[in-house]
Amino acid sequence: MKIKFHTLGCRLNFFETDGMYTVLKDKGFTLATADENAEYIVVNTCTVTNKADVKNRNIIRNAIRTNPGAKVYVTGCYAETDKEVLQNIPGVFGVFGNTEKSSLPYQILADWEGKTYSQPQNLDRFSYSDVLPEGHTRAYLKIQDGCNRKCSYCKIPAARGLGVSRNYGDIIDQVKYLQDNGVGEIQLTGVNLGWYRLENGEKGFLNLVEDILKVLEYSRIRLSSIEPPDVGSGLLDLMQHPRFCKFLHVPIQSGSRKILKDMRRTYHPDAFRTRIELAKSKLPNLFLGTDVIVGFPSETEVEFQETKRLLVELGFAKLHVFPYSVRKGTSAESLGDPIPGDEKKRRVLDLMALSSKLHETYAKTAIGKTFEAILENDGRLVTDHYLKGRLPESFPIDTLQKGQFVDVRCEEYFPAKDKEGEFLFTFAR
Repeated sequence: MKIKFHTLGCRLNFFETDGMYTVLKDKGFTLATADENAEYIVVNTCTVTNKADVKNRNIIRNAIRTNPGAKVYVTGCYAETDKEVLQNIPGVFGVFGNTEKSSLPYQILADWEGKTYSQPQNLDRFSYSDVLPEGHTRAYLKIQDGCNRKCSYCKIPAARGLGVSRNYGDIIDQVKYLQDNGVGEIQLTGVNLGWYRLENGEKGFLNLVEDILKVLEYSRIRLSSIEPPDVGSGLLDLMQHPRFCKFLHVPIQSGSRKILKDMRRTYHPDAFRTRIELAKSKLPNLFLGTDVIVGFPSETEVEFQETKRLLVELGFAKLHVFPYSVRKGTSAESLGDPIPGDEKKRRVLDLMALSSKLHETYAKTAIGKTFEAILENDGRLVTDHYLKGRLPESFPIDTLQKGQFVDVRCEEYFPAKDKEGEFLFTFAR
């Protein structure tokens, strides 16, 4: 039985797609190629921006059009917040929100077999059993879901609910399982990683990471994203462990004190600066990424330039830039959307160009240095510092196995317009 998955958005969705397919694969399902028709299709959606919503709908309609007769199911954040919109698309067979996502593969099995299918009791947002990566070499491990923050622009709490944490022991067992199965990199994912709570309600993220590091012998870990208030000495000391990737993605959203206040973020630029400078002092050559929203209703050119200046001063290596869009049900909805689309686009392009320059600046510090990299499915390599590139064409790449570690030397960097460039690596012997 052939099935296709279309996964949009965050690493949580990719983990959950892997989890859904794990259940189905064990019952005889296989992934259809891009050119093959599938009997079942699952679209795992994102709703972080209006643009994401449009992309969701386009992918759903295209899947219906190009796979005549297929049963198309939609799940994810957009399915949680706008279920009725999706149910009204002709050809959509079923819509499952995030709270129902772990039950979806059993619904597919029931439809396939034409009978009520017995599914595990007490399914929740972490009920994905032992999940190995599918179609990619690095594994995503979901340790937390939901968010208790009340950022004025954000729809995700409505899509993911309040914060919940995965069982501590289950996480450690899953790390061991992934390592025993030869997975080189494990990326911890969640809506708000640093919020992770123990069963008694106390914060437990640092305890968890420390115990994960104790069992790592082969695999390395990477954090998907961490909120600014959670970047402190405790985390940074743990990150000095040799199996901890020297990479941090810390969303700033704006470098303006005024805009951060309007966004209801829980820090100001000076506090953000202090934490990033501490990180750089404790972890030289740390790769720093961030998220930025431009065109927030109260953002003038003055505040935009404040953001740009801070990004340069702190030496980020990669920027994810999003134009602000009004999200239904958020407190910022009442502010309207006064900044013209053309002006938002100008600011986005400005920061994308800046991101390319910042990445090149960081990349030049890596020339001549050796890093541990993982060979990806497309022949590219990704280092622990999140530098990407390829070995020379003359290198017999077929002598290596996908997912294996390779020590590489950064020989030459090739810049790219409006995105990060790539390296020519050589094999370090």
